[in-house]
Amino acid sequence: MRPTRGGVLVAVVVVVAAVTWSGLRIWTARGGTEPELLWRTVLTIGLLAVAVFGLGWPVRQWVRGDKSRRIDALRAARTAALAKSASYAGALLIGFFAGYVVHFVPTADIAARRSQLVLGVADLVVSALLLAAGLIVERWCRVPPEDDDRGTLARS
Repeated sequence: MRPTRGGVLVAVVVVVAAVTWSGLRIWTARGGTEPELLWRTVLTIGLLAVAVFGLGWPVRQWVRGDKSRRIDALRAARTAALAKSASYAGALLIGFFAGYVVHFVPTADIAARRSQLVLGVADLVVSALLLAAGLIVERWCRVPPEDDDRGTLARS
């Protein structure tokens, strides 16, 4: 599995933010109201970020040399896949909530809209934590190259 590329994540954020912002503008221009953001979303995304860290920690410990607990190779591979998924999910969510935030900024002087703006920013922050958790745990899952019999690094 190849490491997640930052450029792809940035492109995902920009495209999703533009689509979300445009969609909200079109929706409200036609008389619709924006879907309401909830505090439960902040909590759920935050718990996902913590879960990714929690599942990645034993793999990190094993890779760093703590061999007291056996780590199954399939578990480590699944953890790496989860981390990669979390980074992409975080990028998608950052883009979505960035579109929301940009949509609500011009009307932030209205109290009800300001509360939605605050929720959008909170969602944006925990989404960034999910992305960061994914990237960090993915890095933790990298296994250093092993030495072969001749004392040189093995090629994979």
